[in-house]
Amino acid sequence: MNNRKNRAYLLGIAGGYLGYLAYELFRDRNLPDTTMTPLARWLFIGLFVLCGAGLVIYAVISWIKAGKEKQEAESDNPDSLK
Repeated sequence: MNNRKNRAYLLGIAGGYLGYLAYELFRDRNLPDTTMTPLARWLFIGLFVLCGAGLVIYAVISWIKAGKEKQEAESDNPDSLK
């Protein structure tokens, strides 16, 4: 159960980083000193936003499920050590 929460944290961090990369690409979209075409830049911005949002949403769902599983395990065995 704890392993699932750790994985959710890491997925949330990865999703946030992809969002940050998308922001960086968006912020620097009008710089003239680049080798990336505007179409490629917009495609990667969209890809990073979609993947980052998906990872964050999946991480939140996974974290909530892990919390519910832990709560159910504790309610099934109240004498267990915490």
